[in-house]
Amino acid sequence: MVFAIALTSCVPTQTLISYSESSARLLEGKSTYVITPIIADLDVSKEKISYEEKEAFSGLIVTHTAVNNIDVYKRIALGNAAKQYDADIIVGAEVDVKTVNQRLVITVSGYPAKYVNFRNATEKDIELVNNANSIQNNNSTIASAPQKVLNVRNVQ
Repeated sequence: MVFAIALTSCVPTQTLISYSESSARLLEGKSTYVITPIIADLDVSKEKISYEEKEAFSGLIVTHTAVNNIDVYKRIALGNAAKQYDADIIVGAEVDVKTVNQRLVITVSGYPAKYVNFRNATEKDIELVNNANSIQNNNSTIASAPQKVLNVRNVQ
């Protein structure tokens, strides 16, 4: 009897959980998609802005862990600056990071910009993008600066 009690006390207990899922895509047949490249103009403000982000980090005390995550905090500040100025992107963004009373303060400056005039890309547009990528890949002086390429595609 002692042996039976010992065996039952070694049985691991399991926690019951609730689980739910919907997966309509599993029911679809095979589909074929045609991807048409889309291009847009960038409407850049002539006024340089300066945005100081303190609120998002008000409860954060600067520690070594916080410093290791500084790139995440910069992206938060950039996103909040863009939102504040109704922009899709901040062109020529400069990001300054400092601590004030062990609290993080990030200042973003640059030119707010919005993507406008979305349209199907022409062969000339695609050639322009390919040439820009070629210049970047040749390590020219233009390509030495950090660059990001935005691909916007229209799925029809």
